[in-house]
Amino acid sequence: MHVLFVTSEVATEFKLGGLGDVSYSLPIALSRRGIHVTVAMPFYKVIDSTGVKGVGDLAVDYAGEREVVFLFSKKLRNSSVELLLFRHHRLHEYQGASITETFAFFCKAVSTYYLYGSHLSKFPIDIVHCHDWHAACVPLLIGEGKKIGRSIPTIQSKQAHTIVTIHNLLYQGVADIHVTDSLGAPRELFHTQKTKKSEQFSFLREGLEYADRVTTVSPTYAKEIIATRHEGLVGDVLKRRASSVVGLLNGLDTTIWDPATDPSLSHHYNATTVDEKKVTIKADLQRELGLPQTRSPLIAFVGRLEPRQKGIDIIIDALSELLPKKEMQMVILGTGDRDSCEKLVKLALKHKDKFVFKNAFDEPLARRIYAGADIFLVPSKFEPCGLTQMIAMRYGTVPVVRKTGGLADSVDDGKTGFVFEHYSGAALAEAIMRAVHMWETDEVGWKTIIQAAMHADFSWHKSAALYIDLYRDVQKG
Repeated sequence: MHVLFVTSEVATEFKLGGLGDVSYSLPIALSRRGIHVTVAMPFYKVIDSTGVKGVGDLAVDYAGEREVVFLFSKKLRNSSVELLLFRHHRLHEYQGASITETFAFFCKAVSTYYLYGSHLSKFPIDIVHCHDWHAACVPLLIGEGKKIGRSIPTIQSKQAHTIVTIHNLLYQGVADIHVTDSLGAPRELFHTQKTKKSEQFSFLREGLEYADRVTTVSPTYAKEIIATRHEGLVGDVLKRRASSVVGLLNGLDTTIWDPATDPSLSHHYNATTVDEKKVTIKADLQRELGLPQTRSPLIAFVGRLEPRQKGIDIIIDALSELLPKKEMQMVILGTGDRDSCEKLVKLALKHKDKFVFKNAFDEPLARRIYAGADIFLVPSKFEPCGLTQMIAMRYGTVPVVRKTGGLADSVDDGKTGFVFEHYSGAALAEAIMRAVHMWETDEVGWKTIIQAAMHADFSWHKSAALYIDLYRDVQKG
């Protein structure tokens, strides 16, 4: 089986978020199970060209012009997986002059490659797996018939087997209708909505309409987005296609995230040595952060300061309640919303001996926080999958998470962490206090949770097997 991955980012080449991690780790896990994977992405100017080889020149018709796209390939780092890079001036920057124009052109280039250039590979492409809105127009462009029974299957749609994966429904790739003319597809194929100033369509909506299957990155998130009444361009497509939507929990690259080998840590450890080593690592972290080395629980948050999703607003509410009252320490590392940052700065100044806020993106420090903290907060308003709770668990740090999306699928309340349901500062504070109480009063119970968390299997090996089952099912039609 040959799978063409279509993505806007790959962790070792160009990464903005969790999509980049998936686009690197999942193809490697699939290849280890005998699946031939080619990963297609734009050849941005920032990508290192060391080791690339020319594949050929691809003629792409776009916006009334015949453009030439130069194809290059290289191996994904530490693997045999081929990375196929599309070079053109329209694809030099992720944002470019217009991000939707950038990825409209990328979709057209990939669909042209699939239709006319895939013979360059030794293996015919069996599955086209498109990730997020950036690649979601590919199924339409390669001739997929609608999967909701509105059109007769064509030769193209019988040949193509397509999957669109939603990594975050918040981002839908909304563009003006004129982009459809650039793509060279009839306007009536698109699902548009008129505004006061223009007519628009969503890249993601078209993927949801035309792909054979729709996946998302956790079972609970799949149920949540089907059950939600969506307004705007997404409309009711998820409800209509509910039988074609499946949630598969993302994995974690356990070779990259491993406290036994992590180069950012002063001491290495595993589930056998965690009790001894974590004490030393915590003390080192407290010194680095300028916190007193008192016997109190160290609580952490690492991530985007995003009130729409990540729960930073209720973290601020919970800390405002707990810091004046409880013997506890807190560290927050992240960048984002200006208003949230200003509130955190004020809170840190008010509680200098208890709370440190680092307004930065610092992966080595993040790794030391994962290892040195006792409790890790992931109180998201919604969370398609989430990786930070998995990393924290692998590093022996107990997560406190909200019951939503992949957090609900990966943390077992009272066994591998603590789970709360209502989205509020008060509910989060109560969950934190449950964790703190166990940390203070039940050493055996706390160590039991750490062991269960560290032994939880979030490897891509498990998730890759589920994807292969899906690919085979899609091939059957």
